[in-house]
Order: sequence, then C-alpha cells, then structure tokens
Amino acid sequence: MKKQQLGVYPQQFEKKIKLRDGTKVLLRPIKPMDADNWVELYNSLSSMSKYYRFFTSHREPTPKMIKQYTEIDYVNNFAIVAIIKEDGREMMVGVARYVLDPPPDSAELAIAIADAWQGKGLGTKMLLHILNIMIRHKIKKIHGDVFLENRRMLQLMYKGGFELKKEDSHGIRHFEFSLQ
Repeated sequence: MKKQQLGVYPQQFEKKIKLRDGTKVLLRPIKPMDADNWVELYNSLSSMSKYYRFFTSHREPTPKMIKQYTEIDYVNNFAIVAIIKEDGREMMVGVARYVLDPPPDSAELAIAIADAWQGKGLGTKMLLHILNIMIRHKIKKIHGDVFLENRRMLQLMYKGGFELKKEDSHGIRHFEFSLQ
C-alpha cells in the first residue's frame, strides 16, 4: 500500500460562522496537530454517536485511527473541523470529511458532531461548507451510509436534498447526491 503524503494546508477553506444561538465557530481544514483535539472530540461522543459515525463504539481511538483522521493529503482525503473557543482554549466540536473513491469524481461523505452541539445548526453549516469544497475539487457525486436510527443525520440528508435509497440492509440507508 502506498504511503499517503501530507498535503499543503489549504488556508483558503477557513471560514468563520455563527450558529443560531450566536456562538462563533471557525470551520477549517484539519491539521496533524489537531490530533489531541480530535481524540477529545471522539471521547466526548456518546457510544451511540460513535456507532452512528464510525460503525463501531471503540472506547478509545487507536493510534492508527488518530493518524488516519488527522494526517490527510487534502486531495483524496479532506476534512473540515468546527472549532470553538471555550475558557481561552480551542475545542473541536465537529468534523466533516470526504474520501475519494473510484471514479476520481466520486466521494464518500461522513459527519460527526459532538453530542452537546447537535441540533444547533452546526451539522448543516458544516455540510454546506464541505459541499462547496467538494465542488471546487470537481467532485460530482457523493455517497454514504446512515443508520436508520440516526434521525438527525437522516433529517440533515433529507433537508440537503440527498437521495435516500429505499434499499435498507441491516438497518442502514444508503444516500447519494449529485453536485452537477
């Protein structure tokens, strides 16, 4: 397997947003130095949120997972994180990512939001931001899988105009979206 090269940090994708409650959030591409914050986010997720996002509920992320999710090339593998400042320190409260898969204009999409930050509009803003990045990267088709019990994610996909496939297998619904 070819070793992934780290890409040049794409600062142009940094964006400041405000949530409905007025909270200021910085959306920006993930960096390797975000590993500790990513682990904190992962550990803050409920078992159910971990299961919905990672299809497993590992208690602790493995070193391999941490590297896989924070050391990316910004081309084949891209992630944005939601950062808030709390008590003078940065906290990661969400992550949205895509991974290219054949053909080169198709990608799998996944989003995880800290439990305490769900239902505040953050998922919608992160989805819109990463969709714009995908368009700039000439990605034409998005897909992924969502557990039927994950009502918030299904609602986000529905609201975003994603096509939710009827073929449910093992309690999972496949979604697709065309960016053309």
